[in-house]
Order: sequence, then structure tokens, then C-alpha cells
Amino acid sequence: MMASNVSKEPLSRAERVEKEPSSVVHQRSNYIAAIDFGTSSLSVAYTTPMDGGETRILQLFKTYERVPNAILLRITDDGECAVEDIGLEAQIQYSKLKVQSRMNQVYFERIKNILYRDKHVDRNTQVPSFTGGSYYLIEVIAFIIKHLKEKLLDDQLRGQYKATVFDWVITVPAIWKARAKRMMREAAYMAGLTSDGPGITKFTPVGTQVPRPEEVNPDKLSLALEPEVAAIYAQYYSSVVGPPPQRYMVVDIGGGTVDITVHDNSSGQ
Repeated sequence: MMASNVSKEPLSRAERVEKEPSSVVHQRSNYIAAIDFGTSSLSVAYTTPMDGGETRILQLFKTYERVPNAILLRITDDGECAVEDIGLEAQIQYSKLKVQSRMNQVYFERIKNILYRDKHVDRNTQVPSFTGGSYYLIEVIAFIIKHLKEKLLDDQLRGQYKATVFDWVITVPAIWKARAKRMMREAAYMAGLTSDGPGITKFTPVGTQVPRPEEVNPDKLSLALEPEVAAIYAQYYSSVVGPPPQRYMVVDIGGGTVDITVHDNSSGQ
């Protein structure tokens, strides 16, 4: 039974609490480095104020701007790892290795496919090397990203800039699940992509849990969907050479995935 002293007046409205303005200010970056981590190939593009706003593509092997997604590493007696090379040069060196020389070498190719095929991919997912033995997939990816970072900062830019100066972008397929995207971000942190530290230096022994990397400068790392990046470029390019189309389709046929993006400028989609 309801008490008689309950007020029949409508409930008073709570006072509105004004939302504090966000401290995040989105600004145009003058230092951008982007890694296209493809299934079959790798490439790196960058821009700095010295380039006048133009985008430059890093030559990873002689005059080649794209190289196969392959890596050859050498493991020392104390477990430290050094990247011998990536891409075509890694393939050439691996093909020349003698059987007895492969004991201290590990070689991988086209490892990205595992991120899509394995529905339960995580930090402890393993990948077999061509030279024998298994290693943690996230650490192999980290070594590749670290080497690409060093190619840009040390070989191309001659140490003029630190890694933390750049905003880093890594392209990923649109069909990737959250697990795969998260793993790519963790591999980037493990590689030291957004820090000025050395990054990964050795493999974690299989059977030992891989430590979670520290997320240094997370605002300096972005994942970009491959078909959207291609569509934005197509829109920009078409506006340069002629009137931009109202509707267009971009079909990105990669080494392991096919992405299709449809844009309708009339509706902003």
C-alpha cells in the first residue's frame, strides 16, 4: 500500500551538467610515416616539412619501393637477434644458406595471412620458420616493423629525426577482426615504433608467455583500413587531374585479400 505522504508532484529534473571541453586538439601533422604491411610485400612512405608536403616512398632495395614480405634474422649465442635483411635480399640470402649455416638463422615469408586465417589469434600464436622451429608471430611482425623503422630513420633520414617526431600509420585489411588489429598495434609497440627506445631485441622462448608491450605514445600510432586509404587517394588524384567523379569504386586486389570500397560524393558516403 502506498504511503499517504508521498508527493504527487512530478519529479524534479536533475540539473544539467555541462560537459567539459575535450583537451584533444586534432591538428595536421607535418611528420608522417606510413607502413604498408601487405601479405606479399612491404613498403614505407613518409613526409616531413623538408619535403614541402610531398609524400616520398622509401627505396627498400636498390631502386625497389616495394619488396616481398620476407625477413631473415641471425640469432647469436646469447639469444640476441639481428635482422640480416628483408624483402628480395632476404630471399636471396636464404636461398644461398647452407644447411649447417641455418642453425643460427631464422627465415619467414608471408606471415600476415595467419592474422586472418586464425580466428583465435593472440599474443601467443606461433608461426614456423623456413629454417626450422617455431616463434611467436607477434614478435616476428615486430622485428619486421622495427627494421622498416630503422631503414627510414637511420638509412634514409640519416638520424635527423627521432621516431617520436612522426605520427605512424600502419595499413590493415578491412576484413580483419579486432583481435588481429589489436595484435598489429601491440607488435608496433613491441618494435618501439612510437618510442625512441631500441625495441625488440630477442625472441621469447616458445612455451614462455609473451610479455605485453608498454603502449608508449598511443596517440602517435594509427591503423588505417587499406580500401579506405586507396579510396581517399583515388579521390584526391582524380581531383588533381580532372573533375572529381560523383560515384566511384576502388577495388584493392592484394596478395591475400580483396577489398572493395564504393564512394558516393553526392551523399557523402
